Amino acid sequence: QAASFTDGARWLTDGANLVGRGGGALVRVAAWLIVLSLLQAVPLIGLPLMIVISPVLTGGLLGIFRRLDGNTASPEMSAFPSTALFDGFREASIRSRLLGLGGLLLLGLLASLLVLGAWLSPQMDLEALNALMADPQRMEQEPDALFALFKGVNLFGGIALAAAVLALVLGALYFAVPLVFFWRWPLFAALLWSLRAALVNWAAFLAYGLVLVGVLFLAGLLFIMLGGLLTLALGAFGQLMVQVLSVLISLFVQLLFAAAQWRAFHQVFPAGSGPGDSGGFGAADDRFGDSTDDSTDDPSKDPPDRSTDLRA
Repeated sequence: QAASFTDGARWLTDGANLVGRGGGALVRVAAWLIVLSLLQAVPLIGLPLMIVISPVLTGGLLGIFRRLDGNTASPEMSAFPSTALFDGFREASIRSRLLGLGGLLLLGLLASLLVLGAWLSPQMDLEALNALMADPQRMEQEPDALFALFKGVNLFGGIALAAAVLALVLGALYFAVPLVFFWRWPLFAALLWSLRAALVNWAAFLAYGLVLVGVLFLAGLLFIMLGGLLTLALGAFGQLMVQVLSVLISLFVQLLFAAAQWRAFHQVFPAGSGPGDSGGFGAADDRFGDSTDDSTDDPSKDPPDRSTDLRA
C-alpha cells in the first residue's frame, strides 16, 4: 500500500524505538557486526566480500526487528539469539538469492563510479588525480594541488548521473531483501516490485531522506565538536576514545537503518508482516520460531496476487 510523506518521516523514529527495545540482545548482535567488519581488512577481496554478503546480514537484522516489532506485549516472545543475524545463510535457496542481490549491489556501486569517471575523464587528468590520492604526504604538503586538478571541472553533472544510477540500484534492492528473505520471492520479481514500490512511494522516501540527512548532519556536527574537545583535553587517550566512539556510532547507524527498513517494509507490504497475520510469511516463519498455521498461503508462490499492495 502507498505510504505518505508523514509516514516516511516516521520510519527513522520508529526504527529508533525498535533499536531501543533490543537491549542487551542487540549489543551481542553489534559485537558480531564488529567481528564481521574485520573482513574489510583482507586485501583486495575484503571490501567486495562485505558488500556481497551485506543483503544476507540485512535479512537477519530485519528478522530481528520483526520479532521486536511483533511481540511488544510479550517481551519474552521477542527474545532472539545473537546468531539470528546469520539467519539469511541457513537455507540454500534464500542464501543464493540474497547473495545475488549483494552481487547486484556491488555492480551498481562499480557502475556509478564508472559513470562518474566517464564524466570526469574528458575534463581532467585522472592519472594525475590517482597519483595524488596515492601520495598522502604530497597532499599534506601541497593542499592546493587537489583543487588545481578540479579547476574548471563540472562536477555536478557527473555526481547527478552517478547518484541516479545508485538510486536506481538501491531502490530495486531496498524491498527486494525482505521480499526474498521473508516471502521467498524470486529474485527478478523482488527487484521489480521493490523498484515499483520505491517509485510509488517517492514522497515517503523523500521525507525519509530529508529526516536522515538532517539527523546525520547534526550527529556529524556534534561528533566533530566532541571529538575535538576530547582530543584537546586528553591527547592520545582522547583520540582513542574518539575512534571507539566512531565505531559505536557506526554500529548504531547500521542497526537504525535496518530497523527503519523493516518499518518501511511493514507499511508498504503489510500483508503477513507480523506473526500470526493472515498473509503470513509461509515457511519463512519457521526460521523465527513463530507458530503459524501450516495452511497459511505462502505469498511468494503467487506474486501477482499481491498487486493490490501497491496502489499508484
